Amino acid sequence: MDWRKVALMGFGVIIIAFLLWWAGIEEVLAILRRSDIRYLLLAGAMYVLGLLSWAERWRVLIKSLGMEAPFGKVLLSLLAGIFVNNVTPGARGGGEPIRMYFLAKEIEKPYGQVFATVMMDRILDLVPVVFMLALSTAYVYYLGSVSLTVTLVVLDAVFGALVAISLGILLSERKTRRALLWFYRLMERFLPAKADKYREKFLRIVSVDVPRFQSDFRFLMGHKGAFLLALFYSTASWLFTILRTYCTFLAIGFPVKFVDVMVVQMVGIVVGMISVIPGGAGIVETINSGVYVLLGIDKEVAVTATVLDRIISYWIPTGVGAIVTTHMGAKIRRRKSLIGSGEKREN
Repeated sequence: MDWRKVALMGFGVIIIAFLLWWAGIEEVLAILRRSDIRYLLLAGAMYVLGLLSWAERWRVLIKSLGMEAPFGKVLLSLLAGIFVNNVTPGARGGGEPIRMYFLAKEIEKPYGQVFATVMMDRILDLVPVVFMLALSTAYVYYLGSVSLTVTLVVLDAVFGALVAISLGILLSERKTRRALLWFYRLMERFLPAKADKYREKFLRIVSVDVPRFQSDFRFLMGHKGAFLLALFYSTASWLFTILRTYCTFLAIGFPVKFVDVMVVQMVGIVVGMISVIPGGAGIVETINSGVYVLLGIDKEVAVTATVLDRIISYWIPTGVGAIVTTHMGAKIRRRKSLIGSGEKREN
């Protein structure tokens, strides 16, 4: 068990407790008591629809490379990736290799080929975000909120830099190799035993899978049909994300502007990417609540809606993802064990 991650997650929970105290525990409980369970269930349904749209977006990219992947396996691999992303600090990129690994094992395809679809999936996920960030910045500027406008401009710059750096690495075989070697040297420094164990596999990835990844990633970048269809599912996924939060506000009896939800979601996504606490636990809740207050929503309403929304979109999926990850990991280990046993009997 990684006690550092556990400690950081615990710190996030403490932040949420202070946030609830700041909003007023009694006020929050009063709002919860009169909440409408039907809208909360609808918010949950919006999350599920967003997740299904995401899985279908990834499957479109997988099929465009001539691979067959049952929707159920794509969805389970995605849930495993979400779990790892939710417990990984920073840009939450730890889940991408995990879902690549699980799906590649499930459909028995090369890592490089599957990883190309994962990275293209991430790029397509960001396209609507870029558009909505620009729209959010223009909206808060129109409202006359100087502090929020400055915040969004800074977040725009940070987000743009992250996207540019990522694309620069992904489109260059040399830079991709350098990034992998940097990661491996980091692993050698902090986990020397594991680094030595996976040395041969790592060298194979650098020499064989990276060229395959580059070739397939460039193919996907130029595949207009797959790109546009996947972009449609990406847009749908983000629409369901905003509708989820919108329904959460309706559940507690406080309608909110659709565009206000979009602004807060955009701030939250960028903050979550740069947070040192896994999944931005506590940090995202605090920032989102603060932005809602700046937009004119009472603090007890903002905090209650934000915490409920995060339970639906972060805490519950993290628990489900943990179960899925454990199940898929055990399944792969059993398969390896059976293969190993068969080879021993043949020898």
